[in-house]
Amino acid sequence: MMIQTKTDKTDETGKTGKSAEIFARAQRVTPAGVHSNSRARAPHPIYFARADGPYIWDVDGRRSVDLGMGNGAILLGHNHPAVQAAVAEALAAGITCGLETESAYRAAELFLQLVPSAEQVRFTNTGTEAMLHALQIARAATGKRRIAKAEGAYHGWADSLFVSTWPDLSRAGAESAPTALPGTGGLDPHVVQDTLVIPFNQTEAAEALLRAHAHELAAVVVEPTLIDVGFVPAQPEFLAMLRRVADEEGITLLFDELLTGFRLARGGAQEHYAIRADLAIYGKALGNGYPVAAVAGKESVMAWSAPGPGRASFVGTFNGHAVVMAAVEATLAQLADGAATAALQARTERLIEAFADSAARTGVAASMRGAGGHIHWYFADHAPATYRQAAHSSAARYGAFIRVLVENDFMVFPNYLLHHAISLAHDDAVLARLVEAMDQGLQAASRVEA
Repeated sequence: MMIQTKTDKTDETGKTGKSAEIFARAQRVTPAGVHSNSRARAPHPIYFARADGPYIWDVDGRRSVDLGMGNGAILLGHNHPAVQAAVAEALAAGITCGLETESAYRAAELFLQLVPSAEQVRFTNTGTEAMLHALQIARAATGKRRIAKAEGAYHGWADSLFVSTWPDLSRAGAESAPTALPGTGGLDPHVVQDTLVIPFNQTEAAEALLRAHAHELAAVVVEPTLIDVGFVPAQPEFLAMLRRVADEEGITLLFDELLTGFRLARGGAQEHYAIRADLAIYGKALGNGYPVAAVAGKESVMAWSAPGPGRASFVGTFNGHAVVMAAVEATLAQLADGAATAALQARTERLIEAFADSAARTGVAASMRGAGGHIHWYFADHAPATYRQAAHSSAARYGAFIRVLVENDFMVFPNYLLHHAISLAHDDAVLARLVEAMDQGLQAASRVEA
């Protein structure tokens, strides 16, 4: 079975206008007319002019409710006044990059207050950068080189981790021992094959693979909820097994909390599951849309990134960027009391309940999954527990469903194996509109064969 990936250009709108004009020019100077392949779609990308709260306006002036929210990065809502004021003040100071500032220290201190599982933290710019740093730290700390990761999980575009991400199931091998497949062209095939792929939520099979290769594994990388395939939570016993095996075999347990951080719980998935990783990476909601990521973890492990012989280098001109640190500090201040995370969870539960009611009424085999503002819809008999189950959701019914949402001015993704998000700015009125649109979308999906 061929799975549509982030590089596919599928359209759920078919709109033309000024975006079409921009695309005609942009594609001459930029491949596909976009700077991230996830934004490419046929007949052309949509270009946006401004955003505020839960809304975005495209270059033709059309207003939509944003259900992407920067791939979950914008937790507080677009153009949040406290964050924007902090950024404006930092801009006025004139410092940008290449220097340490007090704001970075304050942001780190606040981060550690919110994430009690972490003892130290360092900031960088993107999730992929954070993951590369974390892998180097793990290798330095363990003296081993190989990496294990779960099938279906996306951890950025590095050669050792863009592996078996949205894999073609006709080539993926046995579920108990997945074949390592490149997630994109251009990867070093030797590095891809060196990555051990384990089945997500298949506790016994995953443990057997980890034990067999433990002598050469520096880290096992896991996203505690597979969010880049919608929303597939880890089973507690699966994560408990990873912690036990890592302890017994001298492997670094590395959580990818880029999307789960500050949404699953104030302290992220580690707080939610009560399981402590050795290292974790964060980003997205950390700066309410400003480009930032972090590596955090136990002091004894983080120490391997300090200067010294044999240690992992942690460098970057834009690390701790003064303007971005102001955004992080302001964002974390808004999240500090836990009220934002609790409010998002309550709103998510309301949406899930409303969707379930509509699905039952329309007779559509479908479920809505989510937590902390992350949401996604599956059109299948059961909510998925693995990537392979998620991949068998009906793309046709999903397409009919989201076409109705788009017609009702909601910005959604055409790929049935991506994810969506709401923010604190998605108030009761916006959510009521979404509930109504979802009901209409389910009616449309009921007329399509699965």
